[in-house]
Amino acid sequence: MTEYLSEVDPRWAEHSGEAGHYGAPEWGPEDLQSAAEFLAELAPQARQVLEYLARNPGRRIHCTELVDKALGGPNERDPARRVAGVLSGMSKGHSNSGRRLPFYWWEAPEGSTGATYAVRPSVAAVFLAAQLGDV
Repeated sequence: MTEYLSEVDPRWAEHSGEAGHYGAPEWGPEDLQSAAEFLAELAPQARQVLEYLARNPGRRIHCTELVDKALGGPNERDPARRVAGVLSGMSKGHSNSGRRLPFYWWEAPEGSTGATYAVRPSVAAVFLAAQLGDV
């Protein structure tokens, strides 16, 4: 089942994020230049995952889909660990941005495996505009 969250859905506040997901403002339209700089500082695989999430705004996407669709398919590693490792490559861009990380994540419910990830629709719009050079 595909799950989409609207911009104001209360489930955004129920994310599992830790450091980088609290204490800084959300990305907004005034951050186009910062978003372009953030993208430029990303490792290629981190950029691929963020772009995939941004092109599916508000949709909660399981880590296995991110490995299959954004990272070129499964490998020998655990998909949950692979995505988490790739996203840890956002640390430099994040620390330089003064904003929260641009994605949200939710741990898997008990009895299942792998996290889901999403980008707020408003944040997706900022990053897509920055990617297209609208800065």
